[in-house]
Amino acid sequence: MTTHAATPLWSDNPTANDLLGFADITAPILDAVRRDKLDPVTVGIFGDWGSGKTTLLELLQDELDGDERVVVLFTRPWEYDPATDPKATLIAEVLGAVHAGAAKRQGGVDKLSKELRDRFKSLARRVKWSKAITLAANSALSMGLPKIEDVMGLFGEDEETAADPTLQGFRAEFAQLMEQLSDVERVIVLVDDLDRCLPDTVVATLEAVKLFLSVPKMAFVIAADRRLVTLAISARYEPSGQAALMGQQYLEKIVQIPVRVPALGRGDTEAYLALLMLQRHVEDQAVLVPLVSHCDARRRAAEPDVLKDLPLDGLPGEATGDLQLAAMLAPVLYERFEGNPRRLKRFLNAYWLRSAVAERRGITLQANAVAKLMVLEELEDAAFSAVLDWLAAGDLKDRLRTLESGGKGKVEGAVGETLEALRTWARMQPPLADLELDAYLRLAASLRSLAGPGATPLRGPLRDLAERLLGSRAQARAARDKLGDLTLDDRLALGRHLVEVLRAQPERQRDLAETLGKLVADKAVARELAEPLAELDPAVVQPALVIWLVPDKGSTEPMREVVAAWLASGRLDEGVQSNAERALARAHEGA
Repeated sequence: MTTHAATPLWSDNPTANDLLGFADITAPILDAVRRDKLDPVTVGIFGDWGSGKTTLLELLQDELDGDERVVVLFTRPWEYDPATDPKATLIAEVLGAVHAGAAKRQGGVDKLSKELRDRFKSLARRVKWSKAITLAANSALSMGLPKIEDVMGLFGEDEETAADPTLQGFRAEFAQLMEQLSDVERVIVLVDDLDRCLPDTVVATLEAVKLFLSVPKMAFVIAADRRLVTLAISARYEPSGQAALMGQQYLEKIVQIPVRVPALGRGDTEAYLALLMLQRHVEDQAVLVPLVSHCDARRRAAEPDVLKDLPLDGLPGEATGDLQLAAMLAPVLYERFEGNPRRLKRFLNAYWLRSAVAERRGITLQANAVAKLMVLEELEDAAFSAVLDWLAAGDLKDRLRTLESGGKGKVEGAVGETLEALRTWARMQPPLADLELDAYLRLAASLRSLAGPGATPLRGPLRDLAERLLGSRAQARAARDKLGDLTLDDRLALGRHLVEVLRAQPERQRDLAETLGKLVADKAVARELAEPLAELDPAVVQPALVIWLVPDKGSTEPMREVVAAWLASGRLDEGVQSNAERALARAHEGA
């Protein structure tokens, strides 16, 4: 196995360099938010989890920060406190950014005219009253009193009361303010992670944009998973049979210009993998600039091989090996990850960690062989289990030879989609039948708890169903329709299996949350899955899992206890914590 000076790992945060060629997408968005004829305007950047939406917003922010006539605000509504009116919180953030921008351009707050200062105070007062009213209403619903420090945080002792202290007249007054600010050409609000919010916060944020802030000189760029935002809006219209359509139409009224984040093609997938791996060889990221520029130029020329003639000057010899590994991984990862940058990055992290552990255990297996096995383990759970079964039965080499020969004959222990997945995988390089894989596979099985005490493999039909639930979005949707046909024993077995997958691969939460939510709606299944779910590290829990385990209606007590235990741990992400608190409050109200 190739020895590396240090195990390369990539954070889950957006990449500082534009390795995805997104600059070509930001250019027309910048044109839209600056164009006078589109004033005000709202652009929607839509894409799945991990597709690069935040990266696009940060590229936009970098481009806009140097423009002296533009005020830029980057905000994440999932960080808002829902107890004090998310709508007013966004309005307050925008107002604060405009105030700071105006003061900066005129040489300080004291340089603002009295008329402007009074206008800002009047608008701020409206926002504070809106927050106070919401705080009082939420306190009444919870049969409590608002904390005195919360109220004092909204109002000082010298606070005046306006004749109309509500948000009712905010928009007209805000429009007058923007007209007065002659040295501010545009205020551009970049809204991220809207799809991580609870439905009320989603709707409140969009209402703030449409009803109160959409005035001349204002532009909004909202990055989100369109499907999840539409579902959140639809919840407002339930139980209407037209809720889904009404949610879609609501979003279309607010977003005038939708932009879809493009999935990476095969060539772009290979380039992204290669550039990520080449990063580990350089301390100064500027060394990557000519490589990124080279890829951009070939991409614009519609060349399918983005990496051809890549200039590797200044990089060590191992860089060639990285390019070869990227070329080997790209075809299957492109197909199975649907061009999702975050999932590609997470696969590389899993690959390098596994390689490091194997190396320390003295397992001498070539890097491309480890990568091929990792592809099966990460992407084809049922197929990987079949390979482990062959290992246990002592006929692994014979089964692999049958697969790699390209024959269409029967392969013991694999049927249906599992067999097709194995045949597709076997065509990848390198061939494995003549390699000594036993030690590595036992290591992989122990790390994933697939061969541990008490592990129960799914029977054939359930294994195929589980594979479809973990497949593409369309496959999963069709497979979920079959859950109601299962016996209780099958639902229990399937639920235990999916929780094991979730614990081993927490990044699959978005894929599994809805399925688990449907399973634990049955109290018997909920009681069985409560303990293994409670053992999931709260630090990796994502909003989708909380929302599906404890829906507004029909949640089960075991699942409420699981989410309450995560909340009590203090280890939840701040945004997930807010989701958990609101979900539990609503669940208890409906119980």
